[in-house]
Amino acid sequence: MATTSPIKNTSKGDRFNSIFVEVCSKSMEFTNPNCVRIFSLDIQNNSFSYVGLHQLLQNNIGRYVFSRAAIERFYLDDETEAISAKALELLRAANNPHDCGAGGELGEILLYLFLEQNLNAPKILSKMELKSSENQYVYGSDGVHLLFCSDSSGKALCQLVLGESKIVGSLTSAIDDAFKSITKVIDTPDNELRLIESNIFKESFDKETADYLKQLIIPTKRDLNMPIDKAFGIFLGYTIELDSALFSNAEYRIALQKKMIDDITKHTSYIEAKIKKQNLNAYSFYFYILPFDNAAKDRADIINKLKGK
Repeated sequence: MATTSPIKNTSKGDRFNSIFVEVCSKSMEFTNPNCVRIFSLDIQNNSFSYVGLHQLLQNNIGRYVFSRAAIERFYLDDETEAISAKALELLRAANNPHDCGAGGELGEILLYLFLEQNLNAPKILSKMELKSSENQYVYGSDGVHLLFCSDSSGKALCQLVLGESKIVGSLTSAIDDAFKSITKVIDTPDNELRLIESNIFKESFDKETADYLKQLIIPTKRDLNMPIDKAFGIFLGYTIELDSALFSNAEYRIALQKKMIDDITKHTSYIEAKIKKQNLNAYSFYFYILPFDNAAKDRADIINKLKGK
């Protein structure tokens, strides 16, 4: 689907495919590129193991929080060892008052990792960069990425991928919440353009890259030979709702895989129905889904451990 991008991914994903194992992938009945993919973490003693996930988050927290330009400044100042520590300081300070320590940042970070490592859509701006800049855009998308791909005829095109992340107990509820946020983004179509013209964008890239991206995205500066459309990248986390006490270790792994396949099959149809009902078939949708033992508890525990609480 994706072709070579003129900008590179920021995340470090050498262990991504060993931490997240894809269980099942579905395509929806729309003409634009799309996917619905479900992944599993490692299973130990009838529970998900979050050890590998925690290590991946530690290795990438600085890459998520800071822009390319900020990371480059750390290297130029010979302060690379401080990147993670400084990133965690900002993560602790940028709490959402509506989140109340519930770990909502986990979905934002996982969205970033899946869009870069699986979709190959490099980050333009993360929500954390916007939070730390005190930019009111934090009420918009959970991230902005850029995807180079091909249409059905093989012609190159570009997509501005707007991110949404939801981690709640029910997968149906997570989908519903995601579409509510998507509707708000669609209702304010100029937000991303204003963002890309803002100071935070200028601070995130060197001048050459910033000028290139503006020529690609800003309507008054665009090269019309390269089509660009908006798309949505969505990360969903939910509680698996499988009684582990009923199974041996071997039986649980089998039952878990079957439950995940059943979940994605059922909910792919649900997602298709919502897209049709809201007349959104002109957009590409890339869904990445990950089950947890207890979504609400686990997301808070994982983020608090990352923050050192």
